[in-house]
Amino acid sequence: METSGGILGRLGEKVLGWIALALIIVVGVGVWRMGPEARGAILSGIWYTLVWIVIVAALPWLTRLFIGRLLEIGENWVGVVLIAVYTLIDLIVGVIFLGGLPVGGWGWVVALAALAVAGTYNYLVCEYLAEQAGA
Repeated sequence: METSGGILGRLGEKVLGWIALALIIVVGVGVWRMGPEARGAILSGIWYTLVWIVIVAALPWLTRLFIGRLLEIGENWVGVVLIAVYTLIDLIVGVIFLGGLPVGGWGWVVALAALAVAGTYNYLVCEYLAEQAGA
């Protein structure tokens, strides 16, 4: 049950919703008006990004298959190595889909931010699986 907000909160939500819709329409028209090469490059980039996200999201769940063995070792370095290996795999898959290293400052910022999010996700999933396994 929502207790905060009021009329200004609801009005703010409506305004932000309309602004988001307008931005989506502007981006859609911009992509529609581009040439076929630019449109293909953007759609290809979106496709590769989505495939990378699916791979990154599914990868740490493989830990379920061998988490018992890792927990038997009982050392912290095992978890660090596991997270590092998953993050390295995320990096390699990203470089493969990107077609090389990022270009420009913003490309590096986005790539490093995506890798940081992927590493955090790897940690959280592995921690959850370890708790489920009884650690």
